[in-house]
Amino acid sequence: MKVRSVIHLDSKLYGQKSQFPLEAQLELTYRCQYDCVHCYCKHSADKKKELPFSAWKKILDQIQKAGCFWLSLTGGEPLLRPDFLEIYSYAKHKGFLITVLTNGYGLNKKILSHFEKSPPHSLEITLNGITQKTYESITRKEGSFARVMENIRKLKLLNLKFYIKTNCLKLNIHEVVKVKQWVDRFMGRSKTIDYYFGFDPIIFPGLGGDLNPCGQRLEPEDLLKIFRQDPDFSREYDNCLCAEFPGLERPPEYLYHCSSWKRQFSVNPYGRLKFCLFSDKFSADLKTTSFKEGFYKIFPLLLKEKFKTSSKCKTCALRPICNWCPAKAYLETGSEEQPVPYYCRLAEHIFRQDQLYKREKNIQR
Repeated sequence: MKVRSVIHLDSKLYGQKSQFPLEAQLELTYRCQYDCVHCYCKHSADKKKELPFSAWKKILDQIQKAGCFWLSLTGGEPLLRPDFLEIYSYAKHKGFLITVLTNGYGLNKKILSHFEKSPPHSLEITLNGITQKTYESITRKEGSFARVMENIRKLKLLNLKFYIKTNCLKLNIHEVVKVKQWVDRFMGRSKTIDYYFGFDPIIFPGLGGDLNPCGQRLEPEDLLKIFRQDPDFSREYDNCLCAEFPGLERPPEYLYHCSSWKRQFSVNPYGRLKFCLFSDKFSADLKTTSFKEGFYKIFPLLLKEKFKTSSKCKTCALRPICNWCPAKAYLETGSEEQPVPYYCRLAEHIFRQDQLYKREKNIQR
């Protein structure tokens, strides 16, 4: 009998052309112990509207029956829910491969003990600084740095699989690479993965349209400086520049070109099934609508949407490499078709770097 790895199965499922609900992101709550300067969901928190455990059980039943494979439990801060371990245990019982996304602050003795006996597939810990001053200038929670660092050490002692991730912000631009270097020393290198660290360079507005988080965005030139400070980052960046310039999968008059909804979906704390974290369009209330109806009948409606204006995004040659999409545009500008200047600058910068890199490679040849 041949033994096939999870990665092999995952690649086979992602390779399917038909719509299939492979990966779920369940936002159990928008609440958090922190008040992070860049958080996109903190002003959307409403404890009274959150789904109870019984409702999450029904959702887990439906998505498991539909074939969902990967499950991310996130927030806000999911560990804040007093019934987190009940939800987690039920999901484990249903056979999901679970990733828990957490700030690490709430990893108390009870939760750590449970994870030791019944470990998740992995945990992702957000660490937005490697000094107390920087970290707590972002979380705005006194004492949070020491507590999280201690909990990270406990995770390693328990031999639990976890990764560290960092958001690239104005407040921590000087420590992003230092966090990665600390992770390299603390975790070492694996034979199966390059390193246990990831970073997110893009900051989004709040779900209600709050633009304050955008004030923490780094300009393209500053992001490039971060990439060039570390050989791993630099190699990955150059590999991206080596890649062929992509094209659009659909004719340019169509508004939506994202295809992640064919494999992924999210459910917010109030039971809203969404094709995208940042959009309520083409969504469904799972309190009154079945998962299958929402995923297979409502989501595909976005394929029919076309531009109604002469937006420059419609025919922009850089659209295939741009972070712009209708959902993000609406969140930031109030219009699905409005260009977002920051994404324009990013795309233009990437294109210039791509051309420069390829010219230099041709000269070397």
